[in-house]
Amino acid sequence: MRKVILAAAITTFSCIMTISAYAGNWVKNNTGWWYDNGNGTWPSSSWQWIDGNSDGIAECYYFDGSGYCMINTTTPDNYIVNNSGAWTVNGVVQTKNAGTEKSDSYYMEKYASVIDKWRNDEAGYALDPVYDFIDINGNGSKELIIGERDNGFIRGIYTLNNETPVEIVIDPGVSAWRFNVLKGGYISTSNSNASWDTNSLSILDSNDNRVWVSTANYTHIFDEPEVYEVNDVKVSREAYIDELNKYNIEKENIRLTRNFK
Repeated sequence: MRKVILAAAITTFSCIMTISAYAGNWVKNNTGWWYDNGNGTWPSSSWQWIDGNSDGIAECYYFDGSGYCMINTTTPDNYIVNNSGAWTVNGVVQTKNAGTEKSDSYYMEKYASVIDKWRNDEAGYALDPVYDFIDINGNGSKELIIGERDNGFIRGIYTLNNETPVEIVIDPGVSAWRFNVLKGGYISTSNSNASWDTNSLSILDSNDNRVWVSTANYTHIFDEPEVYEVNDVKVSREAYIDELNKYNIEKENIRLTRNFK
């Protein structure tokens, strides 16, 4: 059926129009916008990075089960798309460099000072640490992720700001934070002791700036009432649990393969 629609575009301009893109064409019919890959296929039930105006910057779009771009709504995996169909975070369109990917030697050079600190056991608390370069938020620039070999705990995340490494710091006074890298550029953290549990959810935007989504804290000191807080406001236990449920975004499959030694 879609091929018939595409063929009809040649003679029925009033019903269908196309916009050139770097890997194919945007096509609009009476139902909505879809993307012609140029080889008889089209994306469906998936996210796609598309540089629609060939400016070297791609935006991210979600296509439903019928292959149409979802517009001005929330996608099935709970992300927001604007009236152009582009993925947004706090109203900001997320983008990705559609140009040539930088080599690992580039990242080895840019993150050299951080790698040396961890190699000399000056920067962190990981036992037998390993690391790798991974683009968390799909903007074309890779973060440095450091973790522990045996248990998979992520102990440090660094990103490049004007080609200078910057640590994603949760609390400089606390060393035992555990990171989870989630789908869509989200990062969740957790920490606890005998008296409290604290959690956070944030996201790296397309410029690699960390944007806070929420914090959730639980204090349970002996012989004192339990205290639940969301974004520093006291809430019920149920509201606290509801907030934590927002953190249950699917995890990225992070595998760290590089040795410091």
